[in-house]
Amino acid sequence: MKKMVCLIFTILLLTNIAGAGPLIWRSAKTIPGGSAIFQMNLSYCEIARSWSWPNEEWSDLSDANKTTVIGAHFMFGYAPIPKLELLAHIPLLRKEKDTLSSFGLQDLWAKVRYNFIGEKAKPYITGVVAVRIPTASEDANPGLDDRTLDIGAGLLYFQQFNNILVHLRTGYFYNGKNDADIDVGDEVELFFKPEYVFNKKVKVFLGFSLVETLKAKNDAGTSIDNTQKRLFTLTPGLVATPAPGLTVRPKFIYPLEMLSQGGTNFPWKIGFDVWYVVEF
Repeated sequence: MKKMVCLIFTILLLTNIAGAGPLIWRSAKTIPGGSAIFQMNLSYCEIARSWSWPNEEWSDLSDANKTTVIGAHFMFGYAPIPKLELLAHIPLLRKEKDTLSSFGLQDLWAKVRYNFIGEKAKPYITGVVAVRIPTASEDANPGLDDRTLDIGAGLLYFQQFNNILVHLRTGYFYNGKNDADIDVGDEVELFFKPEYVFNKKVKVFLGFSLVETLKAKNDAGTSIDNTQKRLFTLTPGLVATPAPGLTVRPKFIYPLEMLSQGGTNFPWKIGFDVWYVVEF
């Protein structure tokens, strides 16, 4: 029994992906002042689809070009005063492609969130700023991250209408230059998620996520054709609170290919998130 528990936990520690990027993770509601939060986002997927610009369609990759992606994204946060959160993200990733394999740290995150407006029975509006630091190994093959210095900002909205919770979030990420002196395309994120509250311990949700990646630029500042991307995903899931402060969220991420284009993609992802809030 102990070996089985250890095996399950090990598998969970090797899996990570959210419906929206870490910039606009979580509700606009902030944790109480003087409390801390720990979050672990887990997932598994296989990059198995590729976009053809000449044909303007998705097609399957050959087995040798498919990439299995598993990882674990850890987040630690603290609220020194009410409405203000200071957060750090530590993402780990494992990739396997044909005979190649890589495992290690991705680019680290530092993030600040501040709730400008919010109280019971009224909207919550929170701002967020983040910086992503290039810490992934430059020798990893397949690569674990783009190794660029990035700056992002976003705005989060939340409001409750009886048993319906409404989340709307948007963000913009300025992506810097990578090791090849390519200016990686900036990203625009938009996330909408209605939730239905069954009771104090169980909610269900349906998330809609759009990530628009702009064209990359070469070292002369000229846009590179066919480097833009659009990923639209649909994410149904369940939120459960089995104990005070503890929340778990299994989910399924499905890309809507008819609304997506560019780069490579996955046919589906599975995810499992856990977070725990401690009030001191």
